[in-house]
Amino acid sequence: MIKKFINKNKHLIKCSREVLKAIDNKIPLVALESSIISHGMPYPQSLEMAKDIEEIIRDEGVQPATLAILDGKIQIGLDPEILDAFAKFRNVEKVSGANLDSTIFSKKPGGTTVSGSLRICKLASISVFVTGGIGGVHRDASESMDVSSDLQAIKESEIITVCAGPKTILDISKTYELLETLSIPAFSYRQNNLPAFWYRDTELQSTHRVESPEAIAKIYSIARSINCCNGLLLCNPIPKKYSLDQMYLEPLILNGVMELKKANITGKELTPSLLKYLVEKTNGKTLLSNIELIKNNALLGAKVAKALDY
Repeated sequence: MIKKFINKNKHLIKCSREVLKAIDNKIPLVALESSIISHGMPYPQSLEMAKDIEEIIRDEGVQPATLAILDGKIQIGLDPEILDAFAKFRNVEKVSGANLDSTIFSKKPGGTTVSGSLRICKLASISVFVTGGIGGVHRDASESMDVSSDLQAIKESEIITVCAGPKTILDISKTYELLETLSIPAFSYRQNNLPAFWYRDTELQSTHRVESPEAIAKIYSIARSINCCNGLLLCNPIPKKYSLDQMYLEPLILNGVMELKKANITGKELTPSLLKYLVEKTNGKTLLSNIELIKNNALLGAKVAKALDY
């Protein structure tokens, strides 16, 4: 399927050398977003993190495919020299499903978000996507109506999204409620309660618990067989060592939101600005936790990809 898609759209698609080789050899792929490189972390940590994640996936016998927009084309996988250059770019577009087409047209460099990446995964028939945390319902959504397009993208994707739950800076309970409303099953991995990015345990009980990569792969296979087209969300708790205390972090989040509002920072700029604020206020603790949870998700995502029947 992916080879057919690439051959049909050579004017719009470019694959890395490793991805092309993996497709020929029927090695499973795991897709990765690139907005975490361009917007989510400072350089050079962003580049180091991207390389570490790709290596974790390769060590499992799976091929990483970092997604991006470059020179008017969708990049499926970034060759090492391209990844190095991309991490240093400035003025990179943040690419969601809404502006994927216009970014390609503009030929500007673009870092794909969850929703942008899932759109590409669906087109290319890549079954597993790994990210840090998903977007969702913002804390001031009753006033701003700010709800991430990630949730609708997950619903429409028919993809397994491996994450550490919704980003901690969101309204976590409302985000999980909306996932349920959209008929997106949120599977908690090896624990009863749902995680939320830096928080290992939100005390929100999951209705779906899975114990192994093979279990989620089988559930996904059944869902496809009975035409349950919604995507699946696999929520992988952050390792205990790197989980942050809610009592410590919540006041910092609230203060950060207030300060950014006073500075008129809203919309798609709010999340990266708030994440940067928290890195400064926690002396880098949130950044370290962010890196470690993504590595943890990459390992699980690779194991899920291996467990799928191709």
